[in-house]
Amino acid sequence: MHVATTDQDISIGRPAEPRPSRGLGWAARPLHHRFAIAGSLVTLVGMAVIGTLVGSSIETGVVRNSAISSAVYMESFIAPLSQELVDEESLSPETIARMNALLEQAPLSERVVSVKIWRPGGLLAFSSDPDLIGMTFPPSEELARAWRGELNASYDELEGAESLRERQSGMPLLEVYNPIHSIVTGEIIAVAEFYLNATELEADLRLAHARAWVVVALVTLATFLALFGIVRSGSRTIADQTRRLKSQLDELARISAQNQALRTRVQGASQRVSETNERYMRRLSAELHDGPAQALALASLRLTSLMRRAGVTPGDPEAQNLRDCLEEALRDVRDLCSGLTLPELDGKSVTETLDLATNTHERRTGVTVERAFRHAPVIPGSVPHPFLICIYRFVQEGLMNAFRHAPGAPVRVDAQAETAQIVIAVQDDGPGFDPGKRSASGLGLAGLRERIESIGGVFRIDSREGQGTRLVMTLPIEEAH
Repeated sequence: MHVATTDQDISIGRPAEPRPSRGLGWAARPLHHRFAIAGSLVTLVGMAVIGTLVGSSIETGVVRNSAISSAVYMESFIAPLSQELVDEESLSPETIARMNALLEQAPLSERVVSVKIWRPGGLLAFSSDPDLIGMTFPPSEELARAWRGELNASYDELEGAESLRERQSGMPLLEVYNPIHSIVTGEIIAVAEFYLNATELEADLRLAHARAWVVVALVTLATFLALFGIVRSGSRTIADQTRRLKSQLDELARISAQNQALRTRVQGASQRVSETNERYMRRLSAELHDGPAQALALASLRLTSLMRRAGVTPGDPEAQNLRDCLEEALRDVRDLCSGLTLPELDGKSVTETLDLATNTHERRTGVTVERAFRHAPVIPGSVPHPFLICIYRFVQEGLMNAFRHAPGAPVRVDAQAETAQIVIAVQDDGPGFDPGKRSASGLGLAGLRERIESIGGVFRIDSREGQGTRLVMTLPIEEAH
């Protein structure tokens, strides 16, 4: 007998759809709480899918094994009585009577509820319900597969008008379609459809399903608990590290605030020192002007009077030499006083301070300086006096360096307001130099850098040999107010 089985022939139940869930305060929950919520949902869905697949596989295997054993058992009774269908379209009344008598005897009567023997085209050659013998029904898919030589079965799925009597029996049934072959040629001469009492099969399936679900649930629960333990441990580690990091950030913020306060105090002290130095220089200038300068001027006048009383001619070389020395000393003292004395800057704007420094340099040196700041957007309003002093000294030193090292070269003063800062530059088109090779003996630029940095500014030298020099000072606007 040729027997073929397919898993697709066995009907399976549908898994219950998972119920939707809602997350509350999802982002605020700890990692292991979120894993517990999301993981439990995924685990339940996975358990339902796996349990359904396992249950379906168990049901398919049990039904298939039952169908094969039942088909072999039934074929030993039905196939010999059905051989006359090789030449006839229907069974003789004697064969039908023998078939009914056989089905009414134990043990067939205890297991078999109903039997049908089909001929091609959906003709019933035999049925436990005699009213159906000779009737034709549309062939079902299961019957068509049986005619192709496949043994197929379904558990408790009775469809079609020919199964009305079986549906009304009220008991679980195993429906089996078994091809009947000719014992001579091996060709399929009919298909036997029989319904077996599946009460015991139903109990076995329930027990198998229960065991499968218990195993799947236990394995799933163990897996979930193991993963939850790992995630919980990791979550605690992350929480501890987060707390430590937050503590470190708070400590850094505290230290940063202290540093900022110290920086503000240092800058304030530097500003006060700068103002004090300027006052000392003004006092020193005044002392030089009122002391040594006046004494030298008086000495020069007394020398002239003494020469007239002594009868020394004005052209006397020694007297002229002495007079020149006194005048040179007086001139040096006055220049020194002029350099130490800073113009009054209180209440001045940045533009006015730049004009003062530029005008002073032009008056002393006779050099014309290009101004590129009068129409530029500079800091509006007033700025603290130390900032004005720093701006003035920067322009003064920058212009003097250009006068000394790039005589005759065009020189320009530029200033502009940028985001949260003001940038002032003094540039010349002279020979330039390499800042990296510059001698450290000069104190002008070094002192200027210290002055600028003491009030929170930045000093930069941009210069190359043969490409001029540009001194740049950047002051933060927030520090200026």
